[in-house]
Amino acid sequence: MKHIYCIILMASLCAFSFLPEDGQEINYTQVFFSWPQIPNEEMYTFIISDNQEYSLSDTTEINSNSILYDESLDWGSTYFWKVCGQDLDESCLTSKSFAINSLPAHHADQITINHLDEGQYTDGVNILDFESLGYSLAIDKYGEPIWFAEKENFHMDNITVTQFLDNGNLIGFANGRGYEFTLDSDIVFETPIDYSIHHQISKTNHGTYFFIDAEIEYHDCPMECDESFSFLPIPWQGDRYVEIDSDGALLWDWNTFDQISLNEYNPHYAETYNGVIEFDWTHSNSVIYDEASSSVYVSIRNLSRVTSIDYLTGDINWNLGESDYMESPSFDNEINFSQQHSVQLTPDGNLIFFDNARFQDPEHSRCVEVGFDSGEPYLVWEHVLPENMFTGSRGECDRLPTGNSLISAGRTGNVIEVNSNNEIVWHLGVQNSGVNVNIYRTERVRNLFPSAFSFEISQISGNYDSYELNNDGNIEFTIYNHGWAVSGYEYELYNESGETILEGTIDEDSDIIDVYLDISSHTIDDSALYTLSVNPTGNRLSASQIGFHFSDFIAGDINSDLDVNIQDVIELQALILAYADYGTISDLNEDQNTDILDIISLVNIILIDNN
Repeated sequence: MKHIYCIILMASLCAFSFLPEDGQEINYTQVFFSWPQIPNEEMYTFIISDNQEYSLSDTTEINSNSILYDESLDWGSTYFWKVCGQDLDESCLTSKSFAINSLPAHHADQITINHLDEGQYTDGVNILDFESLGYSLAIDKYGEPIWFAEKENFHMDNITVTQFLDNGNLIGFANGRGYEFTLDSDIVFETPIDYSIHHQISKTNHGTYFFIDAEIEYHDCPMECDESFSFLPIPWQGDRYVEIDSDGALLWDWNTFDQISLNEYNPHYAETYNGVIEFDWTHSNSVIYDEASSSVYVSIRNLSRVTSIDYLTGDINWNLGESDYMESPSFDNEINFSQQHSVQLTPDGNLIFFDNARFQDPEHSRCVEVGFDSGEPYLVWEHVLPENMFTGSRGECDRLPTGNSLISAGRTGNVIEVNSNNEIVWHLGVQNSGVNVNIYRTERVRNLFPSAFSFEISQISGNYDSYELNNDGNIEFTIYNHGWAVSGYEYELYNESGETILEGTIDEDSDIIDVYLDISSHTIDDSALYTLSVNPTGNRLSASQIGFHFSDFIAGDINSDLDVNIQDVIELQALILAYADYGTISDLNEDQNTDILDIISLVNIILIDNN
């Protein structure tokens, strides 16, 4: 059963959670905190300190049981935190702690912001691949590191990130292995060892993985080879584009040896072949699946070619690039580029990629956007990099939500953001011991927590290890969204046997969402533990749960303290003055309104109970 984890564990463990976990060690300074709700509290006091002597200067007032904390936390420090209601003396949850690890010894020693236009910078943090240092990290717009990957957790102590997922996990590869892993560098998926992954791996919206697999076959050396190799079978290195599911089962593949003629090659690599390594025939560096067009786009660097493949048939839709390396060019128009890197799609459906411009005269690296008009390609936009940012390999161009573009200049250690007028609005430079750091890829995301949220159930009572909810035929809860990749939510109410009582979807992505569930038609066992689980649509990894028992509904118990008295009159009066409505709980005379007549009904209940 999908809820087996709640059946096996003690019931109380499914009822609450603290994030970060108590005693957890983390590699990031931007932290999402969440905690069990404190019943009957409209405001929380969040307190964090680098020692256990909390002070009021460490406090933040918030109206939800979660906060994305983006203040200045220090590397190599331990922090203590607690949450209280409005009464700082009586309503505090147990204090927790966590530790932020020190930056690794291999961290770059010089990260410089050469230019920053605060008004034009596209908000967010930057995921960088420090390829020459063997690890990936995130920095803010000021160049301050806020996360790093624990490269020792991966094959041969190396990791290169190629995708940041909406569930908060990352996709990357390391010396032939592909991974999905958490922000804490915990591996949740690893590709089978019979693949040799290079340059890119990505995850689709369907939960499958696309990557580039190295392929070797023996064929005659091209005519441009040195005479000593010209008539010998030599190893050619091609590529295979592969899709597998989360169990590692093969779903789709496309082999360059089966689909591209051996007569299509770059003579430069034949001329320089020395017999020591394989003839580097294709050298693909990106593969992306586009569900909208049912196409797979690949960048084949050494053929200076971008190819579109029909996903359903495997046929080539078109080849774009150097026609001298094609037997049958697809277009009349040529877009002049060479040795390109990291092909992607813009929101408009255009191609965008980094043109290394190697072997061109002059050699000038640039960012290129290509569109199609009546089936023919044309140059939509370009940004030519200055001479000192020419890079013969690597590089990436990303289109940002503002319309700006994020450009990584590969081996030069430079990353820039440019606006639509090609003006630089942000410029990062990275060196280590005076040497430029190779930056393989760069991605801008809003923050490190795309699916962060919490929720609270109205009129719940007790504490987090023994919540109770009056069974008045409905459940009302509020979602507090801190994430940027959430399009809606799924919810499910189930019992301790794993049986689903109620489930549904919420098609809303507001910061605060009020939800009403009618359970009056369902049989409820007051002795059973129930769990309400909420998760972003399609993302159960980010689910949050609250466990509780139902108690018999007590008419007039407005504050859910299992007693009907003057405090409930005060609470009901406050609801009326605030134009609030708790449904059946407050509508005591059942006229579909909460007003003075309900106060009269409540007073009568109290008088009857006291007699």
